[in-house]
Amino acid sequence: MKLLRTLLVDDNQAFLALSKHLLAPMPSVEVIGFGYDGFDAVRLAEELHPDLIIMDLVMPGMGGLQATRLIKAQERAPQIVIASYYDDAEHREHAAAAGADGFVGKNAYEAQISQFLAANLNR
Repeated sequence: MKLLRTLLVDDNQAFLALSKHLLAPMPSVEVIGFGYDGFDAVRLAEELHPDLIIMDLVMPGMGGLQATRLIKAQERAPQIVIASYYDDAEHREHAAAAGADGFVGKNAYEAQISQFLAANLNR
């Protein structure tokens, strides 16, 4: 089983803690770092070379969509999942257009991130 080195990026520290807590029992996921905005996401993607980034859509400074575009332009781009409370078709389309590999609603985060991981673990 492949271990997904995962970077979590969100300006809400409580959500980062919750996400880490929900991912901890998953043997295929290792949380390797945290970022608080898109600038952190781009920098940490270059430094840590994660396999997966779970990133908020809306953050101060640089949001998740712009960060996704920049990260996906990197040589060894990781999978990126956008997580947002703005869970509607329009926001999902914008995330896909930016290059995100998935989108999960924060209101159903645990179930949706588990589904994404199960479907994409062996990519």
